[in-house]
Amino acid sequence: MLNKRVDSILFATLLTSLVCLGQEKAPSKLILKVDETVSGPFGGQKASSCLRVYSDGKVHFASRRNSAISIVDEKTGQESRPEHTISVEHRLEQTDEWELSHFLKSKPLKRLPEEFAPPHTPIDYVESILVEIIGPSGKSKRISTREFYMASLEEKIRYPSALIVLMGKIDDIEHEASDKGKPTDMLPDCQLKAEQH
Repeated sequence: MLNKRVDSILFATLLTSLVCLGQEKAPSKLILKVDETVSGPFGGQKASSCLRVYSDGKVHFASRRNSAISIVDEKTGQESRPEHTISVEHRLEQTDEWELSHFLKSKPLKRLPEEFAPPHTPIDYVESILVEIIGPSGKSKRISTREFYMASLEEKIRYPSALIVLMGKIDDIEHEASDKGKPTDMLPDCQLKAEQH
């Protein structure tokens, strides 16, 4: 009788340990990487940003842009453009995290071409966005767009709906992180140089 009770206690302890191990979260992995560069519409105006989203809902967003207006230093006479740089960390709501991770694995997104040409010939505004979706196995899907956010509604109807939804989600995440995120150090792989465009 005592042996059965000891066996039962050992079994219950082992079962509880296995359940607890199974409930531990897997290490967070990068699932979405977005790098954007913009030049214009005014001469000398530049901007760049990087967005990193992880499987646990953590978001890192960094952005650097310079002003459209040059300022002349009264003492030296040199022109410069004031720069604004942010680097923030944010966490997506659990429902947003779940929705994004499932969307990134969807067939319509996997079927998107790797490159989308500008919707019109750029004149004074050049925008380049590189999106990288990293799957659970580590395999990446890259999508490159040009002047996507400057496309008119008429031009956007030529894009696949999966691309429109993806770019909308990216824009929403960037705005939310920018508005609600907490300042943090710049990630090493975020190369934000306004002068490089």
